[in-house]
Amino acid sequence: MTDEAPRRGFGRWLIPLIGVGALFAAPLAWWIHTWTPVDRPARLAAIDVAENFKRSPQLEQVRERGVLRVATLIEPSLYIPDSYRPQGLEYDLTGRFAERLGVDIDYVVVPTIEAAYEAVADNRADLAAAGLAIDPARMQRFRFGPPYLTVSRKLIHATGRPSPSGLDDIEGNTLALPTGSASRSWLEREMARGDSARLDVIEAPDKLAILEGIRRGEIDYALALSHIALLAHKLSDEVAIGPIVGPPVALAWAFSRQADESLHQAARRFFAEVRSDQQLKMLVDRHYAQFERLDESLSRRFLEDLETRARPYLATFRRAGERYEIDWRLLASLGYQESKWQPDAVSHQGAYGLMQIVLPTARDLGLTNPADPTANIMAGAKYIAQLRELVPEEASEPDRTYLALAAYNVGIGHLSDALELTRSQGGNPTVWADVRERLPQLSEPAIYREMRYGYARGSETVNYVENIRAFHDLMIWVATRKDLLTARD
Repeated sequence: MTDEAPRRGFGRWLIPLIGVGALFAAPLAWWIHTWTPVDRPARLAAIDVAENFKRSPQLEQVRERGVLRVATLIEPSLYIPDSYRPQGLEYDLTGRFAERLGVDIDYVVVPTIEAAYEAVADNRADLAAAGLAIDPARMQRFRFGPPYLTVSRKLIHATGRPSPSGLDDIEGNTLALPTGSASRSWLEREMARGDSARLDVIEAPDKLAILEGIRRGEIDYALALSHIALLAHKLSDEVAIGPIVGPPVALAWAFSRQADESLHQAARRFFAEVRSDQQLKMLVDRHYAQFERLDESLSRRFLEDLETRARPYLATFRRAGERYEIDWRLLASLGYQESKWQPDAVSHQGAYGLMQIVLPTARDLGLTNPADPTANIMAGAKYIAQLRELVPEEASEPDRTYLALAAYNVGIGHLSDALELTRSQGGNPTVWADVRERLPQLSEPAIYREMRYGYARGSETVNYVENIRAFHDLMIWVATRKDLLTARD
């Protein structure tokens, strides 16, 4: 009896930690291979940096070099150097910025927030784009660019602990923060007030270490930015999200004050442009919207099934992805949404197999045995490829594929209605976020009666596509973590 309980406890944590590890373990593994400490004394290095910027403006140096150097962390919300297509909000933003400057980009991957700042201070990076909160304590050494995302600080804790209403409720407990977090200076200012709670503030190397400390009872509570807290909760039922504490937090890029303002001003112009043409809104939506919609129990079940049920079919998904030039992990995510990777699944609408293909479509695709999982997967990939060709050619990736996924679910006719409705309402029919807003209207009588193909359950299609997007990202995070840990070993 005494031996069984610990084993059950470990099993409860194993699969969630695979997913949470995908969120947070990667920076450490990457750092072990890429980080080279600076041997020169900091004071002498700072003098050299200052002299370097006296000779020519920073923007001019970047253009002469032909490369923008960006210090960042490997995290799903920031940057993932995926072999199929690197991704992350910081990746997309900095890539667009480098393109505006007419230069290539080089990512200087660092292990901690503090290391990102130091890479900029030492002129090993031109800017830091690492989910950095604007930090008044660092403003003497660094300039911050325009905020691109506003989030909040939230208390997180193990689900077995009482849920606090604020910092006062956890007085006398430990409160953990990632090393270099701007929340440290904010907390110090808070605790300097006479009536504030007294807390034992500790720093951990990364967010995974914090979550492990919570699980083991070594850390009572932790502060996490709201978008990170949401992802952690989606992946593990052992992480509870507490209340918001403190004022909103603005995320921005950081630049060295030893440099002139030329690159900083270029970044200000860049953000003004991407804000005005809605690119910033689109990118934030692309990286976060699907997780706000994803059901917690579904995300956790997906991670469990990924380790067990998916294994017999992963090689086929890879072959199908190569043949039809589709990310195989997206095909696998589609298969999970359709059948939970069950090759004998049959829907009440007459769809068969792992990819849930109806018989008329199966005949068009040349699928003679829908019960054969290999043939079913290949047919599903072929169908997605065909649907992508029917999406307006102006649509770029990944929106083109998202629209094809919607058509896979609701039919190309109803998708055409949604595109026309989007266009008539002033939206962009080549952007998934705009079409997503209109799809639910296809179930409203005043709308669908005017549509060529009539009524459709558009809300279900929205959830369908958003779930696939989230599953796809989860697969990438898990694979990234495993690859990096293998490289470290």
